[in-house]
Amino acid sequence: MQQNVIKYTGDNTELFRRVPAENLDPDARIIVPETHNAIFIKDGILMDTLNSGSYEVFEDKSRRKCKNSAVEVIYLSKTARLKVMWGTKTRFDFRDPETDVPVKLGAHGEFEVQISKPRKAYMVLIGAEDQFTVQDLKERLSTRMMSKVEPAIARAMREGGISFDRVSEHKDEIARAVLPELSKMFEEDYGLKIFSFTIASVVISDEDIAAIRAARAEGRANAGVCPHCGAPYSAGDKFCAACGRPVGGKLCKKCGKLNDIGAKFCSCLLYTSDA
Repeated sequence: MQQNVIKYTGDNTELFRRVPAENLDPDARIIVPETHNAIFIKDGILMDTLNSGSYEVFEDKSRRKCKNSAVEVIYLSKTARLKVMWGTKTRFDFRDPETDVPVKLGAHGEFEVQISKPRKAYMVLIGAEDQFTVQDLKERLSTRMMSKVEPAIARAMREGGISFDRVSEHKDEIARAVLPELSKMFEEDYGLKIFSFTIASVVISDEDIAAIRAARAEGRANAGVCPHCGAPYSAGDKFCAACGRPVGGKLCKKCGKLNDIGAKFCSCLLYTSDA
C-alpha cells in the first residue's frame, strides 16, 4: 500500500524526529504541525526548510519517478527544550581578587537549549544522526561551551571582586554575566537558543582555600591606614584605593610631605616627621 501522508507523530518533548518514507503515492504530502519546522530531504539532497502547513512531496514532472525516490523529513520542534548538565572537566586558573593568590576553580550547573535556526541546527548538529540525545549534545558542545564558560566565570568574579567564600551569594550574578557570550556562540555556530544557564557550584581545593586565608591574615597583619584620607590599605599597596595618593610612608604633620616609614626627620629638613 502506498503512503500518501508524511506527518509528525511524537509528543513534542524531543528536539527533533527523523521520519523516513517509502513507497510514496505520487500525490503524497508532508504535513508540518504548528509546533514544528521541517527539513525536507529527497534522494539525499536538502530540498527545503518547511514552516507549518501542507506540502506536495513531488512536483508534476517528478511524480512518475516517485517509486524510486528516497524521501525523509526531519521535524524540528519550535518549543521543546533539552536540559543539559555541564561541568568543567579540569579546574581552570583564577586569581583571587582580594589577595591575588593564584588558584584553580571548577564549576558545574545546567542549561536548556531550543532550536532557533532549523537549517543551521540540521546542517551542523543533526546531519545523518538517527537520534539526538543529551549525551550527543554534551559531546558536541561541551568543549566549545567550556572555552567560553571558564574565562567568563573568572572574568565575572574578577570584575565583581568576588572571592571564593562569596561565590554562593553571587552565583546568579555570575551566570547572568556568562549567558550573553554563550547565547551568541550557540546561536551563530549551532542554530540553538540557550535558556536557564545556571551555576550550581564553584569548587576550589582545600589547599587553595588555605593559601587565600593565609594571604588574608598576612594582609591584615601588615595593613596600614592611608596618611592622606585615613582609608585602610593592604600590605604591598603603593597607592590608596580610596584617594589614589601614595601610601606606606610617614606623613609630616607640619608640611604634609610623605617620608619613608623609618624616617625620623622630614626630608624638607624643617621638621621632624612626627612633629
